[in-house]
Amino acid sequence: MGTTPQRIGPGRPERVTRRTLVGRLGAVAAAAVVLAACLPPRAPAPVGPGTIMGPSELTAAQIAAYVCHVGRCATWQPEIPPTQMAQLFLDEGNLAGVRGDVAFCQAVLETGWFAYPGSPPQNTVPVPPAGSSTWPGYVLPRDHNYGGLGAFPASTVYMRMPTPQLGVRAQIQHLRNFADPNATSTNLGAPFVARPGYSATGFDQFSEKGQAPRWVDLDGRWAVPGTTYGQTILDIYNSMRAYAGLAPVSVSGGVGADSALTNQELWATTTVRH
Repeated sequence: MGTTPQRIGPGRPERVTRRTLVGRLGAVAAAAVVLAACLPPRAPAPVGPGTIMGPSELTAAQIAAYVCHVGRCATWQPEIPPTQMAQLFLDEGNLAGVRGDVAFCQAVLETGWFAYPGSPPQNTVPVPPAGSSTWPGYVLPRDHNYGGLGAFPASTVYMRMPTPQLGVRAQIQHLRNFADPNATSTNLGAPFVARPGYSATGFDQFSEKGQAPRWVDLDGRWAVPGTTYGQTILDIYNSMRAYAGLAPVSVSGGVGADSALTNQELWATTTVRH
């Protein structure tokens, strides 16, 4: 009982015990670890003009000043003011190595300057049951979902977070996964934030990992077809930079503000990769 006869040569039976089998499996696992250690490391994500990875260059005060300059403080919906929201993006970006100032501009695009046009007034919508991840067809300020994560037709993986910080962190970490081929759920500078359909294992096995080192590489990935998605983000960012007296960063195939996608266009063309 507990043994299986095996043949390891002509007429030479060997009785393999459970201990022997475990030992052999351990040896195989150890060999796999050694082999992985021998493989060349993946190149780090590039850092330069127009890349997702890198330091922020605008301050929270500069970002908030521009938000008010274009009249968007009057339509601001989140429960925290623009300066505090901008600081969250900068802080979470610094932890993950992502440009938080540009990520804020991505949120501007996704939320319509945090005014949520096309969404019903929040106070007219009942709070969904705890754990609900069905997308109702719109985003509300209380969802703390600033990147449209899981916001696509028939989605059952729509993200709602309990705080603005966790919503920002989830967006930043997803950007890191797109940009950095070496990103794992344990090297993000802050605890990994799970969301519906996106566990730590899902993060580590993300099929688009490292495939979008630049903002323009998010075209067709974060939003589909989204042919001007990354360019529009950088166009908003360059307008902020100009207001702060800074030179623009390069925008591949740059587009003007009039080409910005609407929230409805973004939500209608987003895929599960996002």
